[in-house]
Amino acid sequence: MKTIRLIIIFVIVIAIAGVVVWWQMSPEVSRVTMHKAEIKDVRAMAQLCTVDITEDVPVKGSVGPRHIFARQTVNGSISFDLDNLTMEEIGDSVIKVTLPPEIVEIYESTEPNSYVIIDQWTDDFFDSPNLTTAQENAIKSKVRDNFRKKIYAKGYVKRARAEAVENLTSMLSAMTGKRVTVTDPSPAGYPK
Repeated sequence: MKTIRLIIIFVIVIAIAGVVVWWQMSPEVSRVTMHKAEIKDVRAMAQLCTVDITEDVPVKGSVGPRHIFARQTVNGSISFDLDNLTMEEIGDSVIKVTLPPEIVEIYESTEPNSYVIIDQWTDDFFDSPNLTTAQENAIKSKVRDNFRKKIYAKGYVKRARAEAVENLTSMLSAMTGKRVTVTDPSPAGYPK
């Protein structure tokens, strides 16, 4: 009786080991469906990026009776579309270049703890203080708009435009071998 029991246990162990080995050796079934890529638009865009900004900003806002106070890390960049440069050759040895409007991009940081809610509350006693995703996004949109204004007010755009003039002058002079004059029609930028 003991021998039969040992044989049955041995057969079960061998069967389990066989299933495990078969499972490990069998090709893995892909859970990803691949589709052919389709290109809808191709644009050539050469950009000169002169300033990258990262800043922690306080978020204080309300939507209806709900209020929020948080801290958010916001990233921004100031660049120039070199495809929109206007160039004019003056004689054989001088090129006059006009700096185009700046491109100010602002986006939310994706780093861990880049958005921390400190407090939420509501004026309505029976309502939940939690904001919906749409309400929170509306407040974050206001933060981006305020950060854009702050970029102009703190002189970041003015500095970026001055650096762009300097960089373009040296870069185009080296490329063309001619004297290059870069003019900036709006040193303070084009706030929208």
